[in-house]
Amino acid sequence: MIAILAIGLVRGWGEVAPAWIPLMDGRRVRPMAAVVAAVLGGLLLTVLFTAVPLGDDRSLTLYGVVDTVAYTNNDAWSALATVCVTPVAAWGPITIALAIAYYRRRTARSSNTAACHGTSPTADPPAAQRPPRAEGAPRS
Repeated sequence: MIAILAIGLVRGWGEVAPAWIPLMDGRRVRPMAAVVAAVLGGLLLTVLFTAVPLGDDRSLTLYGVVDTVAYTNNDAWSALATVCVTPVAAWGPITIALAIAYYRRRTARSSNTAACHGTSPTADPPAAQRPPRAEGAPRS
């Protein structure tokens, strides 16, 4: 669920709430509401999934000091564990970075037409949209 909400920081549906959400009914999302929730979630994820190495194969986690498990083939298992666990540990800081980018994008005051007209920067530009076809016009 949290991963899907993080995607809302980079997609257009993170700017306007879907109509099916009670009490929101398609209204614009306030930037600070999304940013505060994302930063708090990123901090929580960082605390939950970060271990501080203490030495002697021990790490300090939210749950206390944990001894590192010894593997029979230490190099291969250690590499596999690093590949599998590192993305989870990076999830919190990445969410915080997404929140900062979301805030900067939503509060920017520029001459950009997307910012002036309130359209999503992830939507197709007006020139990329096809004009309506007149009736009786041949298909190309």
